[in-house]
Amino acid sequence: MAEEPLLEDVMRTPVVTMAPMETVRRAAEEMSSRGIGSIVIVDSRDMLLGIVTKTDIVAKVVARGLDPGMVKLGDIMTENPYYMFSDAPLREAAELMGSKGIGHLPVLDPETRRIVGIITKSDILKIAPHYIDLVYTLRAG
Repeated sequence: MAEEPLLEDVMRTPVVTMAPMETVRRAAEEMSSRGIGSIVIVDSRDMLLGIVTKTDIVAKVVARGLDPGMVKLGDIMTENPYYMFSDAPLREAAELMGSKGIGHLPVLDPETRRIVGIITKSDILKIAPHYIDLVYTLRAG
């Protein structure tokens, strides 16, 4: 049986990061131009503060009629998001994402705790389609 891949083997790099004072408009432009669904929010030392996804922008800014050029990422980010370390097995990431209903998982260096990558549900399904049941765990309401 093949050895279980670790997140460091399959995570996306480099991660698109921004400071919490950047605007939602700037993040949306970056997401659109790069074809990504999230921006990781970091402090000046590249330490994880939060994450903003396309869904956050739609629900917390557009649907409320707010000006994306005036709203700061720090105001809409999910603070202290779930994350995993780069030496964790892919299966554990799939289980966490499925059980918590998250689609984007920041990956941190286990020693420095700085952001080094990101993995998404779609990444996992491309790499390990047999994890579909883990990634989409039934979460009874």
